[in-house]
Amino acid sequence: MKRILFALAMVGCLLSLAPRAQAATEVSLNVFYDNLSPYGNWIEVGDYGYCFQPNVAANNSSWRPYSDGYWAYTDVGWTWVSYEDFGWATYHYGRWANINDYGWVWVPGYEWGPAWVSWRTGGDYIGWAPLPPTHEYVYEGRPITGHVDVEFDIGPLFYNFVDIRYIGEPVLRERLIAPQQNVTIINRTVNVTNITYNNSTVYNYGPDLNRVNQFSTRPVQRLSIQREANVTTNVQGGHGNLNRVNGSQFVVVAPKIQKSAQQVVPKQVKAKVQQAKVEHGWQGVSNREQLQAAMKNENPKNVPPPSAQPEKGTNAGSSVSANGGDTAQPNESRQESEHASANAAQRQNERTARQGERLDRGQNAEQRNPNATEDESTNRQAQRAQRPGQRRANGPQNQPSANQDQEQPNAGSSQQSEQTYNRPAHSPHAQQNQYQPQRSPSMDRRDQEGQSTQDRDQTGRRRSGQDEQAGQPDRSRQSENLNRTEDTPSVQKHRNLGTIIIMIKTDQAAATM
Repeated sequence: MKRILFALAMVGCLLSLAPRAQAATEVSLNVFYDNLSPYGNWIEVGDYGYCFQPNVAANNSSWRPYSDGYWAYTDVGWTWVSYEDFGWATYHYGRWANINDYGWVWVPGYEWGPAWVSWRTGGDYIGWAPLPPTHEYVYEGRPITGHVDVEFDIGPLFYNFVDIRYIGEPVLRERLIAPQQNVTIINRTVNVTNITYNNSTVYNYGPDLNRVNQFSTRPVQRLSIQREANVTTNVQGGHGNLNRVNGSQFVVVAPKIQKSAQQVVPKQVKAKVQQAKVEHGWQGVSNREQLQAAMKNENPKNVPPPSAQPEKGTNAGSSVSANGGDTAQPNESRQESEHASANAAQRQNERTARQGERLDRGQNAEQRNPNATEDESTNRQAQRAQRPGQRRANGPQNQPSANQDQEQPNAGSSQQSEQTYNRPAHSPHAQQNQYQPQRSPSMDRRDQEGQSTQDRDQTGRRRSGQDEQAGQPDRSRQSENLNRTEDTPSVQKHRNLGTIIIMIKTDQAAATM
């Protein structure tokens, strides 16, 4: 009896484990319905069934698929690395359609691919457009070639074009050319789409990588694909973008979606569109028939060359290696912006330093201006040395004015400026200068000798420049100040003997009057 009960218990355990093993290997469309709902809404659109519309597409009419991210080249070809939370599913499964009055919606698919886009290149441009579904289903299981524009009626406005120089940048959103220019660019490019299959693996071979890297300022990043096929409880829960770049590897969630015998529906459907009007990217294009005829005659082997010269240091085989090469992470665009800001700040500091140097040169020139002309300075000093004798000989009518006495400070002693002023009429010293004493020949001779001494001293200072460099005050100016400030008899004692005798005789003459 115990053996029977034990056998029944083992059978029950095996039966309970069987459904769990099946659930871990088979994933239905519910993996999309559950994980994408936090980032948009599900809409039932005619023959397409339940389609996902991201919130950003509903709120921004200028938003476009395959715009917020960058291109990498992996072991399965051109692969889109998205920054959007829903990108792990919408850019590697299914197709995109533009519904009139609604905008872009994503139609789920069952097959994983590196990117489902149509490629065009030529001249200075390279572009890609999301592949649309057919009338009622997502075409899968067959190659897609350069005739895709004509076969599926992809118009110019669906393309995202960039300058070929920027195709390797880690953020392409800011490099996209305005769609209004696409009609002109279409005439300069050819379709080079080449999506193939090998043992149920999808390969996206579009533009020639070696040729692109010749003209791209930054080589296209090389990554290796690491797939996570089993969907665990950590994946099913809406935790943002499930794909991630890990060093030189691009880790992608790529479960195999099984078609359910019973219809699977989202938990919540926002709207239902019975008669959907699908746009194809030809709005406002007047020469549609002419462009379509040109698309039919395109030769993907005859790609117009860019007008720009190849980048320096590149060659036909240059690309970033997937084994430890330069790996562009999503935050590298921020690092480039910070580097550009640092360069701009450095250039501003250099400009400020140059302006400061010019100001310093101007200030030095102003400080040197009083002594710029040595002859003029010599003449001024010689005239000041003669003023005491002139005032005594000619009386107060020839006294120099205050403006003549004023002079800018010396460059070596700019902080010690001289002060000159007019003596008031009621000053005792002003009254003293009104007397005109008689001068003897010996007095004139002594004055001339004193003047010659001052001239020799002045010439020596002009040659050596020691007074200017060391910041020493000008002795001739000090002598001039002494001549001006005849305040008391104690000051007059510092003058030469002839001056003292003159002043004594002047006092005696005044006493006798």
